[in-house]
Amino acid sequence: MSKKQFKYQASSSRAASGPFNAADGAFGSSTRVGGVFGAISSSPLSYVYEPPDLTSISEPNTVVAFKNLQKKDSTTKAKALEDLQRHLSSQDSNNSVEDAVLEAWIKVYPRTSIDTARRVRQLAHQLQGLIARISGKRFARYMPDVVGAWVAGLFDGDKIVSRSAQESIEQIFHTKEKVQNVWKIYLGSILQFCSDAVFKENVNTLSDERTVSPDDASTKHARVIAAAMSVVEYIIETGPHNALDKHQIALDDFLSSKELWKLASHADPSVRRAVYKLLIASITKRSNVLELELISTCLLVSGLSVNQTASNLDYARVLTHLTNHNPNVWTDFYTGTGKKSATKRLCHYLAKGSQGGSSNYWDEVKNLILQTPMSVLLPQENVARQKFDIMEALRDGASNRDEPRSNQRAAWKTYLDVAQRFLSFHDVDSNQLIENSIMPILIQYISPSGELSTWTVAGSQQSIVLHAARLGLESPLAFTEEWTALSVKFIQEVQTSLPEQSKDFVKSQDMISAKASRWYGLQAALSDSEKSKDLTKLFTDTSTSEVLAAIALLKARNGKPYGAASLMTTAIRSMPKLLLTQQLLGDAVAEFMSTDGPDLLLSPSGPCLIELIPLLETIMDAGVAYRKMTKSILDTSPDPARSKALLCLVGSPSLSHLGQNEGLLAKLISTVKREIDDEATQSELLSTAVANPNAPPQLAQALLAEIVASLSLDDHQSASLQGLQTLVKLNPGAIKTFDVSTEGSPLLARLISLADSPDAAVSQQARTISDVLRADASTDNIEGNQAILNIIRRGPETVEAHALSIPSLIDLAHKTLQQSDEQRRSTLVRDLLPHEARWQDALRPFFTSCPNPSLAVMNPLSNAISLIKSEAAPEAVSFDKDGHSAAFRLLWYTSALVQTSNIFEYATIDQKACVAKNIALVLQIASDLLSISSPTSLWQIQDTEHEEDIVESISQTQRLTASWLADSSPGSFLWINLSGLMEDSYGTSARSYYSSRAYISTMTELTELHAATGFDVGIEGLSSARKSFQTFAATAIVSSIQTPATLIKIFNELLAQLTGDDLDKHPNGISNLILFNNILNREEIVDSLPSIPKQRLVFFVQHLCEDLVQTFDIIGSSGDQALPSTSALIMSAEVMRALYHVLPALRETYGIFWENIVDVLKKAWSLLEAATDERLPFIHASLRLYSTLQRLGSGESNDDLVDTLKSQEASIASSIITLLHALRDFPDESHQPRKIVNELLARQISHTKVSIDSTATSELFQVLGSESVALQESAFELLHQQIPRSQEDVALDKALSNEYLATLPEELLSLVLEAPTSSTMSDVDLKRSMPPSLRSYLLSWQLIFDHWTGASDAAKNDYINAIKEGSYIQGLLHLAADILVTSRSRPVDANKFDISSYLSGIEDTPEKDAHSLLIHLYFLALKHLPTLSKAWWRDNTSRQTQISVESWTEKYISPLIISSELATVSAWVPTQASDSDQPLTVKVSTATREITASIPIDEQTMSIAITLPPSYPLSRATVSGLHRVGVTEQKWRSWIITTQGVINFSDIGGGNQLIDGLMAWRKNVTATLKGQTECAICYSVVSADRQLPSKRCGTCKNLFHGSCLFKWFKSSNSSSCPLCRNQFSYA
Repeated sequence: MSKKQFKYQASSSRAASGPFNAADGAFGSSTRVGGVFGAISSSPLSYVYEPPDLTSISEPNTVVAFKNLQKKDSTTKAKALEDLQRHLSSQDSNNSVEDAVLEAWIKVYPRTSIDTARRVRQLAHQLQGLIARISGKRFARYMPDVVGAWVAGLFDGDKIVSRSAQESIEQIFHTKEKVQNVWKIYLGSILQFCSDAVFKENVNTLSDERTVSPDDASTKHARVIAAAMSVVEYIIETGPHNALDKHQIALDDFLSSKELWKLASHADPSVRRAVYKLLIASITKRSNVLELELISTCLLVSGLSVNQTASNLDYARVLTHLTNHNPNVWTDFYTGTGKKSATKRLCHYLAKGSQGGSSNYWDEVKNLILQTPMSVLLPQENVARQKFDIMEALRDGASNRDEPRSNQRAAWKTYLDVAQRFLSFHDVDSNQLIENSIMPILIQYISPSGELSTWTVAGSQQSIVLHAARLGLESPLAFTEEWTALSVKFIQEVQTSLPEQSKDFVKSQDMISAKASRWYGLQAALSDSEKSKDLTKLFTDTSTSEVLAAIALLKARNGKPYGAASLMTTAIRSMPKLLLTQQLLGDAVAEFMSTDGPDLLLSPSGPCLIELIPLLETIMDAGVAYRKMTKSILDTSPDPARSKALLCLVGSPSLSHLGQNEGLLAKLISTVKREIDDEATQSELLSTAVANPNAPPQLAQALLAEIVASLSLDDHQSASLQGLQTLVKLNPGAIKTFDVSTEGSPLLARLISLADSPDAAVSQQARTISDVLRADASTDNIEGNQAILNIIRRGPETVEAHALSIPSLIDLAHKTLQQSDEQRRSTLVRDLLPHEARWQDALRPFFTSCPNPSLAVMNPLSNAISLIKSEAAPEAVSFDKDGHSAAFRLLWYTSALVQTSNIFEYATIDQKACVAKNIALVLQIASDLLSISSPTSLWQIQDTEHEEDIVESISQTQRLTASWLADSSPGSFLWINLSGLMEDSYGTSARSYYSSRAYISTMTELTELHAATGFDVGIEGLSSARKSFQTFAATAIVSSIQTPATLIKIFNELLAQLTGDDLDKHPNGISNLILFNNILNREEIVDSLPSIPKQRLVFFVQHLCEDLVQTFDIIGSSGDQALPSTSALIMSAEVMRALYHVLPALRETYGIFWENIVDVLKKAWSLLEAATDERLPFIHASLRLYSTLQRLGSGESNDDLVDTLKSQEASIASSIITLLHALRDFPDESHQPRKIVNELLARQISHTKVSIDSTATSELFQVLGSESVALQESAFELLHQQIPRSQEDVALDKALSNEYLATLPEELLSLVLEAPTSSTMSDVDLKRSMPPSLRSYLLSWQLIFDHWTGASDAAKNDYINAIKEGSYIQGLLHLAADILVTSRSRPVDANKFDISSYLSGIEDTPEKDAHSLLIHLYFLALKHLPTLSKAWWRDNTSRQTQISVESWTEKYISPLIISSELATVSAWVPTQASDSDQPLTVKVSTATREITASIPIDEQTMSIAITLPPSYPLSRATVSGLHRVGVTEQKWRSWIITTQGVINFSDIGGGNQLIDGLMAWRKNVTATLKGQTECAICYSVVSADRQLPSKRCGTCKNLFHGSCLFKWFKSSNSSSCPLCRNQFSYA
């Protein structure tokens, strides 16, 4: 509401009738002093008052605060009070307040304490307490002026304000006695304040109508007078008699005032409540003062017609007190007549109900009516007509739609209590009262209808209806007549219920069932009353008629009206003794159930009939009937009706009778099992059958077994779990019994497995049920605990689809350990830790297949992997639902259990050794699988997160073994583990190979940690192993030898033997060589090589070189030669490994063997067409050997080696390119050995001077498309260096021949033909790695742009045309926009990268590397291909993409482009050709992105400005004319457009287009000055394609540009001259 409506203009009429002209003083409150203009009200609450004198206050801030306190705005007042409080609090320590401050506060406090704003009133009371406390006794003389307002604050309607007033009083008067003394001492002042507030103040005196709205003013006035009356009530209730006696006259005058009691009809409920409470206190303490006629007039005549919302309870209470005090207020003192008679007023009041009040209102109404004179309740004129207006009013009030539902019970109870009083009155006809005012309640309850809706009892009906029925029994005759009529009507309703064909059939039958429930429920309740004997015959007769009618109806309509069956069942269940003892009824029911019942079981009445069977035990053999009905149902075909009947059968208490007929029970079990396959009925049927305490045990067991089977079916899981969950609540014992049985053993495991389901609902249900079963499987429950042990024992190696997850198994194992005592834990280890046989079974598939031969690159056994011989046919590996094999499950389970529990404290040393040995074996297999993916794998990777989990599990296991190694000592379980591994390493199987590797790994760690020497097998064991060709065992033994002398001795023996043996023919040649190389890896042997006679080493190297030369047929080779066999390559690889270690010791030795080695390397690399896994160890060894040769040849220590490397540099480079090509077809992302080889090759290429011919270039482009990052990088670096060098030749060819076309390599263009799209990149995680396909695409574009380096403008045009024809650039730009801008919430910050250049490998993550390369390529695209890039951006269909790309380009890329091109222009300016054309004067402004060019014409200057936009080159450059001299506006405009066209449509970027534009403008100007004719179409001398007019019309002789003429012909669809319109003929 606008504040303007409260602001009025001054008017003489209002001034005349206003407060200053009132007859009894201002606002009618008190006398006035002074003249008209000085009239000041003396009321402490009036808003018109003399302002306080502030001149004596010394503190300026206090003066300001008091002045603000007199403002109208409540916020300003509150701020002023806070300032005063803050200021006075700071003076609290001085314990002094100026008198002037006190006097000012006394004047403003009463008015402020009743302010419209709650915050102001609250702060006023707080400040009042603070001032009183600080002032101390000086404040006493001011108390009479403020005490009234102070105590009135205690009764403020706002609790916060009243609490503030109370706390302020308690600050001064600390005890109750002191507070009472305040009331006693200042009682006169308080009464005067209250009297003035109630009688002298009004809405206009308390509030200024100009600033306060009428609603706020009324609320303020109501609050003030309500508080004043509450103060008086408090005085009457608690005031001491001696004090009250002194002020008796004032108090009596207050209570006898007519104005006071008129407030009983006030519009504000708080005022009415205060009046009512004051009257109650007055009646109790000072009733002699009250004028009853006045009270009756104000409270009854006026008050009964007032809306009592929010005050009705207090009003009813005061009426009760007043009537109890003197009932004559309704008669002798009542002044109303006619329509205002007491009866009519009371009825009008009661008909409105509680008016939103609580249920206590109705209790007060009951007390009121019970005390009200009967002449008022039932006037004489109503007695004759038996008209009960009060009863109707009460009914209207109780059924009022606004009456809260929670009040219904109290309302109707009051109604019936009042009716009972009327029944006790001798003038009342009880039959008529019961018929008209009681029985309708029963009728509406039993048969609800709209006609009797006002008789509906809402809420708690039964107790009220029962109360009404018992009142009805006060007149047996009337009750019997009504009851019989209801029974007849009920029978008719049952007989006329709708048929099954009707759409409302179900609704009709449900209504019958509901009515029967209410009907017989009421009869059963009344049968227990004191007058039940009088009702027995009535209820028996009516019920018998109803049941017999129902039986007849069921027979006639084949059981379809199930409401009749429900009636019969409800009647017998409610009153079995009363009805079944009747011979007629009992016989009829028994005959019906025996004869007709079985035939009606599939009808809609079937469930009710089955429910009736156990109720008839006293009149028939229920077991026979039940079995008969069961057989009848089972013999029928399946349908929904049978399912419903079957549900009722298995839930019946009579189900126990089937135990006497095993055949029938078996048939029922079979039928129910078929039924629970239906998910819709499964849960309900299962829970009903198993939860039935009378069900035979066989039924529950069979059904639970079926449910366990259905838990394995995904589409049945939810329903099955729902059924089990219901059973846990209803019959947990049945499930627990089943769980420990043989049939139920899989239940717990299946539930625990489902607890890990991704379906949250299934997981929660399974977890709830399994927790119940696991809680029972404690140490005290042997069967339950054994079930869990069986799960743990079989779980880790179980890999079926529904196998229990490893975390669940670990959790089970933990809980089993925790629930076991110390003694039992030692025996539990056998069940909780996998034993050797279980490990063997899980690892068998990995030991029947040979490892990948390329793994020789990475492990200490090297090429010994080729010696593995498979002992059995390979076995397939099975996986669980998570992709884990049995071996990995065992590893994960065992390592996690050992790490997270103290189970090893209870394990024996052999058990620990078994665990350690098999974990070591699985870790070796896992190490291989992490290096190379294999069909025989420990796992199946499902996604990146799954792979990370597997790696983390392996890492945790490695940390566990590291902790064992750190704490080991001779004699510990690790030493027993070593014995087992050594024993298993004998043989040629995969198991022996992995055992040897595990042994070597463990021994190496022990040696590093403890310098272990306690397990030295010695030379004897090595000799035995060598003689029996046990390479794996021999290698393992060597790793355990820690004595340097022993190692050197073995080395010398092997050196001598290998020097003399023919390696290819000796049976143990490869084994000895592998063992020799293994020893060479030892640091102490490498250090001892210089001490060995060089001649021995020379003979050894020469012998090995001879073997290599012979293998690769270096000397006698001619023509085509094939690569040696795999076995020969393996031998050569080991030879090269030996040379790698030995050659450094011969660096100063000369000999032919240096050249032979280089020849072998060249020959071997040139013969490699495909680098398969079998050849990788050889390639790796050869590259390592070549790196050694490079390192040794880098100095001048051996001229033979240096000369050999230098002379064969070109052929070596060619062989390396061949090797690079051979490796390109094999991806290495998941192949660690191949990645090692590729990276080693890349390093060798970087250290080798490689010259590239056309054939090599073609091969390198193919390598660039490989799946190896290292190979891509190598090919890229070679091409990146070669392409710019080749541009000099291209420029020369282009200059020599105009027909020469500079082309981009087809192989290179094929690599950018298909760009990666958002769909192909959706599964790529750039944070992990950049896909080789993406890297190949981006590097190919970098090579394309390399063609611009050093290229001529003509060659650049050819390159641009090639890219334009193939539409290649769009893919790159789409990819860049998607990755860098549009697919991210925030675009990539390009400032973090070097935009103008790219270096591979400088970024710390693959994602940043990809961003860096993409940003650089986008920069190059805009720089070298501005027109094509601009066309892509302009043609983009997504407006949002256009905006985003433009914004990003403007922010990061455009500044560099603009800076570069302006720098190009600046560099060109001094080099302008000094021909006949006059040079331009050019000024370049980088800050404004503007180029200004000018040419002097006579004494003037002709100039233009070229402005580059912020998002250049996506947005076009603009050309504007600055000064035009000597040409027409049309021609000038044509020059500007031509210049702008040259710049914006030029394909060449890099700033050259800006130079072309300037030159075009210069040519136009100079040509015009020379008299050169301009084109008659564009009016320019130079066209946009920088050509002069050369096409002359043979008729009119005008010249035209060829491009302009072509456009004219195309647009006009003719070949006529634009000027003369004749057929154009070239002159």
